[in-house]
Amino acid sequence: MDQNIILKLEHSNQPQTSPQGRKISKIVSGICPGNFIKLLRFADNKVNPRSAVQGKITESIIETLDGQPELYWFKTKGLLLATESCESLDRNRIRISFANPEFEGIMDGGHNALAIASYLLKKLCGFKAKNWDDCKKYWEKHYDEIQEKYTERCAEFGFTIPVEIIFPNGEDGSDLEFFDTISEICSARNNNVELKETAKGNKVGLYDYLKKSISPSFPIIWKTGESGKIPAQDVISLAIIPLLFLKHHLLLPDNSKSITKVSIYSGKGKCVEFFNEVLQDKKVSLLDKGSFTIQDERVKSSLSLIEDILYFFDRLYVEFPNLYHLAAPGKFGRISAVDNGKKSKAPFGTIAEPIDYVYPHAYIFPLVAGLDKLMKYDEASGQISWKINPRDLDLKKPDLSQYVELIKMVNFDPQKVGKGIAFYNQAEAIFEKLTA
Repeated sequence: MDQNIILKLEHSNQPQTSPQGRKISKIVSGICPGNFIKLLRFADNKVNPRSAVQGKITESIIETLDGQPELYWFKTKGLLLATESCESLDRNRIRISFANPEFEGIMDGGHNALAIASYLLKKLCGFKAKNWDDCKKYWEKHYDEIQEKYTERCAEFGFTIPVEIIFPNGEDGSDLEFFDTISEICSARNNNVELKETAKGNKVGLYDYLKKSISPSFPIIWKTGESGKIPAQDVISLAIIPLLFLKHHLLLPDNSKSITKVSIYSGKGKCVEFFNEVLQDKKVSLLDKGSFTIQDERVKSSLSLIEDILYFFDRLYVEFPNLYHLAAPGKFGRISAVDNGKKSKAPFGTIAEPIDYVYPHAYIFPLVAGLDKLMKYDEASGQISWKINPRDLDLKKPDLSQYVELIKMVNFDPQKVGKGIAFYNQAEAIFEKLTA
């Protein structure tokens, strides 16, 4: 299917060039709902680091479209579009392409697009879209019907949608400049909604290798607004463990930020920043067309260990109450921070059976962080691997008696456990003993 469309702009279609000589241009104008219908047939929001969701923002936009359509032009920034090809035609028309959804589409204004689309679908077809994917599927299947009904009732929709279109200007090298900068532009434009570092990192490919190293069965939310159960930062923070192993052995770039294991529990934002910085280093990854690809085999092999860590985390969470009983006298369920009136499940979903307690993850984070002591580096192959794979480790073998005593000494305070360096040191000693 031809991915080029012709849009009629409500204002000028003349490109604005960069005063600083960049090879990217933009057009600032507006479109009517009829042209929005044509636009949405092909334009997606994959280029956008966030996925729009229905909520208060879309409800507010729909209220304006329905009650004060003439003010919509003034109350919104509208849509920011990216396209690899934009040709100016006569009568304020343009021909644009949307063949490459990773670089072309709705860069910003996802909530506007979802609200407008939802409003039109409800008015024209009586269909209520739950989310963006729901909306796009219906749009593609019923496009001719939507267009036909709008043509019959176009007078009912008296609003104009602001649009800004960014594209390479056609000079030599402009395509490459477009590819290299579009992600940065997109992230900057989305900063007004406090775009998370994880969404930015995901957009520029920093987590692509990590994704490949983890089974698709893990419902990880890599992109803001996506469905899932596991926040990406929870996984990225655990991926810091093998990266800290590399840093300790002087196998990371010298300029990488300083970070401690405590951040794995209490500073996930710092972990994401550290991870992103390491992966963006030119000694680690290659930047091409605005996306990073890992080249360093040591970093690749270290990230390949993350799924084993996720499985260990779940196993340890499920078994820790029993391990506590084995390590020292006393009943785990009597700890004030433990709720023995509810059941809980393994955080990463690798174990289906629930346990009879809900307790703070802080109690096990130092032990999980200590897994770097089970890793080894083969200088000949440049690979990081396990001395003992924690996925297969007999959890009764580690001696947790001193670790449990430390928990008692801080009066079972989860924050003191999760943030206490003594617990991380003790965890390291426990795993070092296993490999001695």
